[in-house]
Amino acid sequence: MGLGIYVKDVRRDELEYIGDDAEDSFGAMCRRAPETSLRRGVMQYGQTMFNSYQLYRFVEELEALPPSEVTPKIQQVLDGARRAIRKSGYLYFVGD
Repeated sequence: MGLGIYVKDVRRDELEYIGDDAEDSFGAMCRRAPETSLRRGVMQYGQTMFNSYQLYRFVEELEALPPSEVTPKIQQVLDGARRAIRKSGYLYFVGD
């Protein structure tokens, strides 16, 4: 099934659901990330939540990816992270 990503507002109401693509491009990108990155902290078989403060760094990490590595799904997650920041919200990741 892969990762499910929920964009939530400050009250933790769901704004958007993003499921990883068939190639697991977002999950694979997280697993390849440096150990000190927030991306590496996304649990593939558990739950991870980033608050709006953490999302600023997460967005910086995604924006720093080479354009050739940014799949449509990674772009969708980046857009969702920006939306969560605007709403003082969260990204909530749920692994299989």
